[in-house]
Amino acid sequence: MIENSGVHNLLLASDLSSRCDRATDRAAQLAQAWRAKLLVVHAIDPAYAVRYAKMTQELPSWRHPEDYRTVAARRLSMDLASDKINAGVYVSEGIPHEVVLEAARRENSDLVITGLGRDESLARTQFGSTLDKLLQELPVPLMIVRRRIRGPYRHVVIATDFSPASQPALETAIRWFGDAQLTLFHAYEGAGLRGDALANDAWNTIANDQCDSFLSGMALEPSVVSRLHRVIDRGHPEVLLCDYVSHKEIDLVVLGTHGRSGFLKTMIGSTAENLLHLLECDTMVVRGR
Repeated sequence: MIENSGVHNLLLASDLSSRCDRATDRAAQLAQAWRAKLLVVHAIDPAYAVRYAKMTQELPSWRHPEDYRTVAARRLSMDLASDKINAGVYVSEGIPHEVVLEAARRENSDLVITGLGRDESLARTQFGSTLDKLLQELPVPLMIVRRRIRGPYRHVVIATDFSPASQPALETAIRWFGDAQLTLFHAYEGAGLRGDALANDAWNTIANDQCDSFLSGMALEPSVVSRLHRVIDRGHPEVLLCDYVSHKEIDLVVLGTHGRSGFLKTMIGSTAENLLHLLECDTMVVRGR
């Protein structure tokens, strides 16, 4: 993990469910490694706040529970009590993505972190809507944590279509995780190949030439370029990426948005939600230029 990463402020968006426990652990690990400040944000659904007030208003004074905001803030603070980091808690009533966006802008957050569960269908639908809004509107990278923390990220894959818009994803991965094994991943479908070996070789050569041009246009240090492992292969980008992640036990996939083709172009929207559920590892989405 690069200590001098340039990351000063992290924001963890938590809904207090178990699916955010792993995200909490990862956020604490990153905050400690980067010596960054961590703000944990929780949004209280206005409808739930109304129901909570109605449930408690008829109780005798000596049985009145604490305000829900106080309860939530204490629980979040307890989750971070054992971590030696600079952390704060912010609980506010409002629509989740709006609360997170407002806090991220106010705190000048460099990275927003959250969790995502696979098997909770109802929660997935509700949280997917929040996630989709954050993907559309966040000006900073968004990290979605899936796996239990096993230490710093060791193997990071950067998916690219070699467009200028995908450069920030690679630049961010190098800056933040430059001491991990970095793999630049590109998949091409090669329309019309149908098993033609010569045509496939030609497509592969073109893709490698594009990769050379892509890297040379980024003014990277030669030592950084030499450390980058390339995976350039034929196949559907989403399918091939998911298979590679599973086979190679990848820790983190970094994706750019607004690229030239494939899922990188259509990342914002339903494709993003589908891919983020398909990938078995943590994912970080970086907005393109």
